[in-house]
Amino acid sequence: MSDQRELKSNIWKYFLIILTNRRNYIPILAIYFLTLPNATAQQIGLYIGIGWLAGFLLEIPSGYISDKFGHKKTLILAKFFMLISTLFFIFGNSLPYFILGSSFIALGFAFTSGTGGAFLHNTLVGLKREKDYGDIDGKIRAKASLVSVGMILLLPLLTKIALVLPIKIYLIFDVVGILTVFSLYSPKIKYSAEDEEGEKIWSQLKRFKGTGFYVTSLFVGFIGGFIMALSPFKEPFVESLGFPIIFIGSIMAFSRVVWFIVGHNLKILKKIKLKKLLFYEIFFFSGLLILSSQLRNPYFIGLIFATMIGYYHGRSSLIGEHYLNNFLINKRYKATMLSIKQQIGKLFEAGIVLSIGFIMAISFSLGFLVAGICMLVVLVSIYPFLKKIILDK
Repeated sequence: MSDQRELKSNIWKYFLIILTNRRNYIPILAIYFLTLPNATAQQIGLYIGIGWLAGFLLEIPSGYISDKFGHKKTLILAKFFMLISTLFFIFGNSLPYFILGSSFIALGFAFTSGTGGAFLHNTLVGLKREKDYGDIDGKIRAKASLVSVGMILLLPLLTKIALVLPIKIYLIFDVVGILTVFSLYSPKIKYSAEDEEGEKIWSQLKRFKGTGFYVTSLFVGFIGGFIMALSPFKEPFVESLGFPIIFIGSIMAFSRVVWFIVGHNLKILKKIKLKKLLFYEIFFFSGLLILSSQLRNPYFIGLIFATMIGYYHGRSSLIGEHYLNNFLINKRYKATMLSIKQQIGKLFEAGIVLSIGFIMAISFSLGFLVAGICMLVVLVSIYPFLKKIILDK
């Protein structure tokens, strides 16, 4: 009974881990940076780019390290990375500090991405509730997103006191997160002799061939790549059409509300079946992008962006559940598998943001129109292959 009680406590602790991992101050980070002596707008792209590269390069290795040395230990390491990044931003007074801060925050995300899902899944295996992974993970992330709405709405008020104040508040979040991960209970999972054997990353990549892993990852990776790559352009787009800058945070806040609603109703989406759901998403996401490019009302466009991003994040737990149920060849390497999936999405994100950035420089409307059409063409081309390998149960 003691073991079961400890395992159950992991669920609410996992909620705290997800919540304290949020970095809602990122939108004001660039503004804060520009108040520093000799800081320029070009340097913002530099520190963001270096940080992104650090996270990208360590995405897959972080999952492998986690599976080899323990999910709890890796989550502890990730939380210390987050704490260090916050300290660099608070006490930083030049570009090198922000480069280090951006790099450590990216490492924190990389070391949490696959590991968090693997740890929760192992917890549910111990509780004999692994079939509920999608619903539980979805609700946890949905609740964390709703709580973060408060911080998003508080940002304008806090920045009026001091631009660095929101970042200082997250120092408290980081301490809470560290204390939480230290208190986690590591599930005792029994693996088969084959799973217990050491396996290199390259050998795992080869074993996914023919399973449908890569086709599925291409499809969902392109969706995520387009959504995340276009995300930085949404605020400048609506602002250029007259959206009051004081209400810019409301787009992100409302997307979190949509996230909460979707995350708490995943059972409804499950009834649609994944194969059909992904087919509908082809036209849902690309259609909204094309529609946003044709409208001129910034409030409607903001609503479209919030709905699209909120839905995308809200239903992501269903995708993770599908991967754990269908592509987990070696049960010991859950974090590695989830990190490989994540890496594919990041690869597309990088390519899309570099390509679409040139068009955005001409016109935001044209950029979103081209992105929507490209997304539609790419997904329609991949779906026939995806349809053959997804077996809804």
